[in-house]
Amino acid sequence: MSAISARFFTAVALSVSAFFTVAHAASHDMSHEMSMSQPMAAEVYHGHGVVKKVTADSISIAHKPIAALNWPAMTMTFSMPEAGALPVVKAGETVDFTFSQQSEGYKIASVTPTK
Repeated sequence: MSAISARFFTAVALSVSAFFTVAHAASHDMSHEMSMSQPMAAEVYHGHGVVKKVTADSISIAHKPIAALNWPAMTMTFSMPEAGALPVVKAGETVDFTFSQQSEGYKIASVTPTK
C-alpha cells in the first residue's frame, strides 16, 4: 500500500470515527433533554387501614403491610392532595387508599371508605 493510500484510509477512518462520536453525543443530549422535560410518573401504591387522624393538610392511617414496598403494618401520616380531591373520612373509618412518594414525602392519592 502506498503512503498516499495509507493516509487516505487513515483520514477516512478518522472522519467516520468523528461522525459517530458527534452523532452519539447529539443523541445523548437529546435523550437527556427529553428526560428532563418529561417528569417520570410516580409509582402508586395501594393500602388498607384505619384512619387515625385527619387534618387540613394530612391524614394518619394505621395500615396493614404493603408488600410492594416490603413495609410491615404501621401508622403513617400522609400529606393531602389539593383541596377537595378526597372524600370526607373520619377517624375510626376503615379505608382502602393509594399513595405515591413525592419529593416532600408520601402523598395520598385516593381514600375510599370500606364497608
